[in-house]
Amino acid sequence: MTDTQFYPTPMALARHAWSMFKDRSFARVCEPSAGNGDLIKGLWGGEEHPRHRQPQIDCIEIDVARHPLLRSAGLNVVGLDFMTFEGGAIYSHVIMNPPFAVGVQHTLKAFDMLYSGEVVAILNAETVRNPFSVDRKRLVSLIDRFGRVEFHKDSFQGPDVEREADVEVALVHLVKPAELGQDWIGPIISAMATDRPAHPPQELPQELALPASFVETQCAAFRVAVKAMHEAVRAEAVSSRCASRVGVTMAELNRRGSSAQALEQVGDQMRKEIERRYLDLKDRAWASILRSTNTMETLSAKVRRQAEAQFQEISKLEFTEQNVYSLLLGLVESRPEMQVEMACEVFDKVTRYASDNCVFYRGWKSNDRHRTCGKRVKMTRFVIPGNKVHFGRRLDWDAERELADFDKVFAMLDGVPLEEVDISLVQLFRNSGAELLSGQRLSSSYFDVRWYGGVGTIHFFPRRKDLIDRLNRLVGKHRQWLPPNVDDVHPAFWTQFEKAEKFDAEVRKQVEASFQQLRREKSRYVSSWDHPLTKIGSGDLERNREGAAALSDAIDAVLERHGLLAALPSSDCSQPLLLAA
Repeated sequence: MTDTQFYPTPMALARHAWSMFKDRSFARVCEPSAGNGDLIKGLWGGEEHPRHRQPQIDCIEIDVARHPLLRSAGLNVVGLDFMTFEGGAIYSHVIMNPPFAVGVQHTLKAFDMLYSGEVVAILNAETVRNPFSVDRKRLVSLIDRFGRVEFHKDSFQGPDVEREADVEVALVHLVKPAELGQDWIGPIISAMATDRPAHPPQELPQELALPASFVETQCAAFRVAVKAMHEAVRAEAVSSRCASRVGVTMAELNRRGSSAQALEQVGDQMRKEIERRYLDLKDRAWASILRSTNTMETLSAKVRRQAEAQFQEISKLEFTEQNVYSLLLGLVESRPEMQVEMACEVFDKVTRYASDNCVFYRGWKSNDRHRTCGKRVKMTRFVIPGNKVHFGRRLDWDAERELADFDKVFAMLDGVPLEEVDISLVQLFRNSGAELLSGQRLSSSYFDVRWYGGVGTIHFFPRRKDLIDRLNRLVGKHRQWLPPNVDDVHPAFWTQFEKAEKFDAEVRKQVEASFQQLRREKSRYVSSWDHPLTKIGSGDLERNREGAAALSDAIDAVLERHGLLAALPSSDCSQPLLLAA
């Protein structure tokens, strides 16, 4: 039998892992690689815990032989392979002790799948101390931006350890804030009160293209299911009542007391059962609508995670025709603003984790007090990490959803419906994954791509430079790096914007020279984390501000060298405009 690297978590280590969470309100917890549930036991210190106080805990375990044991402990087994698990945005906390060989991949998966929440992972210390791979480097970057790490020796040694190992572990704690950008789902739910039609408009938007009378049919089926459920529960209640009239067993009499008390308990149980089954039916009904409509397919991965994270709020609504159409029409009406934010999400996906994917230019509003600089995606090539080959020689579900965002945004920039794109990125990777992994450079409608599955990088070569330019200008205007009107600034501004790629090597050389000068001047140790390009990628506002200022100085030095700076008069602005983290 293959060794699955199953090392049960010692109780002391499990308890300490749980103590690292800042938010103690465990709304819904996920534990991948659950094993026998040893890590979960750390929540209660190994003692028998009161079931009514246990948070809802879902676990994933690849060994099906362990599932009965996990269920007997009150845990919900929701999957086998964590790396293929979908829909993790509903969780508030993830706690994990994954196999050390794949620990970094599991931790990144947990962080990425959350909408917001916390992750605690037990990893081999070398995973953090020796960041030689793309995945390890990204994990170290996330720790720097969003968390902390503790190192512990001998945690898997001692008389209380079931399977010993001579290994130092790293306890990684990450806090993922709610994803930047607007909350689209919450306001739609709040507005679903009285001002929406109970019936569909004469012509539904294309995004709501459902089978004929689908909403009405689903609502009717829901009402029938609720009625049948009530009848079933009543039948069970009648059966229990009749049995009680006959009498109770001696064991029941000793346990429950009088027959009247037993009847009261039966009635209370039936009321609770009606509530449980009704909520389950509503959950199924709302899920069927979101799965069946094309509306959700037009949303970005982030907005879909918002919908998943707030599905409990959606499923609390009464399942009526009015509420269904209110939700769907609300999503469609918000689509223009969502498209701009989706473009920003794709832009950030390209530029956030690899500064080599972008070039920098002097922002529209910039003066001595408020230094700004904008980013541009490179026209020639950019590289996206975190896309390792998965089971079946395919990308995993999360990576596919991010590629789908690229397809949606570039179809939007091209002004064509997504279904009219000849070869989307998702289609290319699904149909030609083996060829890509063999080293071939293949083409989608908008990109040539190479996929290095071993290291998990995809190299994108844009086929339409005009669409990259539209993306850069759309995001630049939205974030006020560019003026809203072309005529608002001196032509020299557009010259430096358009030549940003040509000036990039000089700007980076100037930044590096300034950084080395800082190292020589500072008495304290200056690390790579103090580099301006690293600070700009930080989630810390002050570090981001410092990095933007240093980069702006470098850009100005290069522009002055080319005789462009004097033609760029400063314009006043009331607020500092910084690079998006």
